[in-house]
Amino acid sequence: MELLSAAAIRRCIVADPGKLIFGADYDQIELRVIAALAKCKSMIQAAKDGVSLHLLAANRLFGIDHIPDQYKLPKNINFTYAFAGGAGVMAERYEISYAQGKELIDDYERQFPELKKFKREQQDRVLRSALSPVEYRTYKMLVGQLFNFRTDTPAGRKARESVQREINRLCHGKLGWITTKFGRRLPVDALKAYTAINYEVQATARDIMGHGLLRVFKDPELEPTLLLPIHDELIGQGPKRKALHLATRYGEVMTTEFEGVPITAT
Repeated sequence: MELLSAAAIRRCIVADPGKLIFGADYDQIELRVIAALAKCKSMIQAAKDGVSLHLLAANRLFGIDHIPDQYKLPKNINFTYAFAGGAGVMAERYEISYAQGKELIDDYERQFPELKKFKREQQDRVLRSALSPVEYRTYKMLVGQLFNFRTDTPAGRKARESVQREINRLCHGKLGWITTKFGRRLPVDALKAYTAINYEVQATARDIMGHGLLRVFKDPELEPTLLLPIHDELIGQGPKRKALHLATRYGEVMTTEFEGVPITAT
């Protein structure tokens, strides 16, 4: 079944006579959530200053005089990284070589070291909860062995594949857990421990959105206008003369703070 995009859903909604459809959505909510969870100082300060986190990444990676294409690539890296993608995903999605993808990811992690640290900590948390102490030590030993073999020779690749099979057997069928700041307990496949960051960011953003929805629903002026949520956006309907005012009020009521980071909506 093909899922409809947010834009496609919006096109399905037609305003009643004399009314307009309006909406307010969160500003880069997933990136602000990961900045808060990782305690990434530069990203948090940018959010407080109202600076786009995509612009921040572009400035860090390519300098303040970057060209439009150089802005687009860090924007893609931000989302790819937040959603657990690595160099391979970068290469496939954005039609660049694996080497280029790895270089970009490595440079990104040098610019935002707190994100790299957070990602490793979350993966480790999953593995420690999924494996016994003996299994965890074995896992770390096997991962260490991977670095003993070259990737540019048939013998090296064959040896790495053998070690990787042992890692897969060790982790097969094992589930670890992470708990979000809102108390949501999430299961994570030990074979895909790297997805922990994606699950936590998405779940946390969803809970922030849920609380924003409840605040709008409890507002006497806004409640009668509320139609539905779409991803990180709330859609409403109101008289033409009040539509702009209502949309502004949605943004004000939805705006909040998470772990000291402003989560704004407009």
